[in-house]
Amino acid sequence: MNLELANQLLKDYKATCIILKNEEIIYTSTHIGVKPLLLFLNQQVTLEKDDRLTLIDKIIGKAALLLAVKCKINRIYTPIISAEALTAAKHYNIEWEADSIVPHIINREGTGKCPIEASVTDTIDLDEAFDNIKGAIAQLMRKANG
Repeated sequence: MNLELANQLLKDYKATCIILKNEEIIYTSTHIGVKPLLLFLNQQVTLEKDDRLTLIDKIIGKAALLLAVKCKINRIYTPIISAEALTAAKHYNIEWEADSIVPHIINREGTGKCPIEASVTDTIDLDEAFDNIKGAIAQLMRKANG
């Protein structure tokens, strides 16, 4: 696997997120943001000692990186990764390849930092990050629903 092949898989499957177990695709999603990883967390994936999970995702911010670690992912391929995600990847010894590194992930309006990434700025703890992400999503849902 290399970055070029990973990017081609995203195009071929018209996916935003693909997860491989030992080079075999076990999960694809067209959802945006961290939703694909949250949904994958709910799946019961059995891993043997030598199994490796690889994530191919369109954009990896720190929140997505921490969720990937929680999903037991070992390697990440992405066109775009944030500098904060790289710090977390180093902390958790996650291998990665990316086309470009950005300071942080921008929100959907293009006006500032993504609120999901902002929710994990001050933590590296997986459980705290998970709670912060769920809280940020709940807040966004309340805002969207008026």
